[in-house]
Amino acid sequence: MTLPNKDTHVPGWIIGSIILINMFLLIPPVLVAKARFSTSRSPRIHVFYDMDNQLKFKAQSANDLFRDGRAARLPVPGTVARGELNKDSHYHWGTVDGEWANSFPPQVDVNAALLARGEARYGIYCAPCHGISGHGDGMVARRTAVSDYGAWTVTDLSSEKGLAHPIGELFNIIGYGINTMPGYKSQIPVEDRWAIVAHVKAIQFSQSVDVAEIPANEQQRLEAMEKPAGSDESGSDPQQGSGTQPRQGR
Repeated sequence: MTLPNKDTHVPGWIIGSIILINMFLLIPPVLVAKARFSTSRSPRIHVFYDMDNQLKFKAQSANDLFRDGRAARLPVPGTVARGELNKDSHYHWGTVDGEWANSFPPQVDVNAALLARGEARYGIYCAPCHGISGHGDGMVARRTAVSDYGAWTVTDLSSEKGLAHPIGELFNIIGYGINTMPGYKSQIPVEDRWAIVAHVKAIQFSQSVDVAEIPANEQQRLEAMEKPAGSDESGSDPQQGSGTQPRQGR
């Protein structure tokens, strides 16, 4: 029995409908991908708020609720920010019983690691003005000496004026500044300020120590460093730089 010949070709309108439906189905994931990887000035779609967005007054904005018209309010008297109680005056202020401390606080262990940390922090924050050796001949001081802005005197840390500052006062000066020197409290944390003080005391000691207190082998090395580089008498590598040199005891 011969079956009638039927056209098995799918009608074009069905194919077109399938393509159109698939295109519409691709729109949601495309929009999701765009929202995920693009930026916009408008807030993202927030389905569940969870109290994430609340009415508030931003900094320096006006608020008619208060008599002075300002939204910003002063803290309640006696308020202390978390972590800023600073109850230990020796550690946080450099004072003991209202006087400048002459020693490091118990929390500060003066060791090789602390001195190394202090040397690194000193090189970043102090050396530009005071110089690597602390003589007040840093690059900033040298620059101002030849500029039109006028020069200012940077304290020689090993001078009588520099030596007159107790340990606690040195710590306080680093944080709050003195004369033309600004304070670095916001840049240097407490532990690093004590590390810098330790390095400054090491600089001062190196400039005032009696040569007789230095071991013989170190004396020979320092004497060689003082002689011109490359000379036959120096016995040192011509590429070796000269570091901080000790002076005769005062």
